[in-house]
Amino acid sequence: MSKHQEHIVCIKSEKVKHREYGFVDYELKNSDLMLGQRAALENDDEFRQLLPVSIFTHKGKVWAYERTSKGGESRLHNKIAVAVGGHWDLADLVIKDSVIDLKTSLTQTMARELEEEINLTSKIVNTIELEKKVCSDETEVDRHHIAVVYVHELDGKGIESSEDQLKTVGFVSPEELLSGNYNIEPWAKIICEILVK
Repeated sequence: MSKHQEHIVCIKSEKVKHREYGFVDYELKNSDLMLGQRAALENDDEFRQLLPVSIFTHKGKVWAYERTSKGGESRLHNKIAVAVGGHWDLADLVIKDSVIDLKTSLTQTMARELEEEINLTSKIVNTIELEKKVCSDETEVDRHHIAVVYVHELDGKGIESSEDQLKTVGFVSPEELLSGNYNIEPWAKIICEILVK
């Protein structure tokens, strides 16, 4: 089955109408979760696909990578990104007593995505979930997604991409990434602005 036929987790766009500056104060709730076919959701403004994403930091710098032309989303090619993660698939759902276990499902999704996308040899010493969700309207890709952002502090610089479509840039300060010297994607800009604040 192709990725576009898969069913993924999303929410109604109306749940996050009050967004500004590319993010939103929104607490994800079980009652908001819906399933949809990925292909249909890619161009449907009524829904936002939920993406748990991870940011890796070390001594105030954030790990960055470039999305190469080998990636599936051509609209993001050659852009610098800081968030690693992806769609919350139907297979990632953890059900307890006929109800989705939100926290466990998100953790499982994040773990699967990290296993697919990176090689991590440093240890995660602290993890926080940002209160704000990334929820931008800047590009066509942005308008159909919302990100739950986890920031992981590492005890070293032992991280690299394990996919051809992600080319490691390395650890860069958020301020430097925002300097205009990098071709950063909108989400990277939003996340770095949150980190700076």
